Amino acid sequence: MIELRQSNKDLGMPEYEMLQGILNSENGFMNEVYGMTFEEYKNWLIVQDDYHLGKNLPEGWIPMTTYFLYDNDVPIGIGRVRHETSEYLQTVVGAGEIGYGISKKYRGKGYGNILFKEILKKCKDFGYEKITLFPHKDNQATIKIMLKNGGKIIGKFKEEKIIVEIPTKEKLWKNYI
Repeated sequence: MIELRQSNKDLGMPEYEMLQGILNSENGFMNEVYGMTFEEYKNWLIVQDDYHLGKNLPEGWIPMTTYFLYDNDVPIGIGRVRHETSEYLQTVVGAGEIGYGISKKYRGKGYGNILFKEILKKCKDFGYEKITLFPHKDNQATIKIMLKNGGKIIGKFKEEKIIVEIPTKEKLWKNYI
């Protein structure tokens, strides 16, 4: 059974080991856990709980929720949803409302598409009518997933990223078909 679960401070070694299969800043996804000790990871989980609640955020940060994708209780990947959008992130940093990563040993098996779809559902829960994403132009696997799930390329961000927009409300989908 495949399911998406919100992170919590009680997660353990399986999630930690899965995160060691996603490099930090690989294809634009920031995985701070890569290279951490298990003890540092346990502290990171507490910080993620705080971020979800909007507590102890670094200056200028937006609350966000971290999720893990599981297949039969085996962690496969990680995703994040910012609780709101930010003009600064979109126009200066080139960062969108979501991010995700699949551990290397599970890539090429369709999990990226599954995780992306599940994260899109969470965007609806947060009230997004559309999301804007900034994948690296050489990350063709992610771009393919975004386009497959209703995305349209609407521009470029600097030289290294493209801009993809995806509606999350049903009435907006008609404008994309």
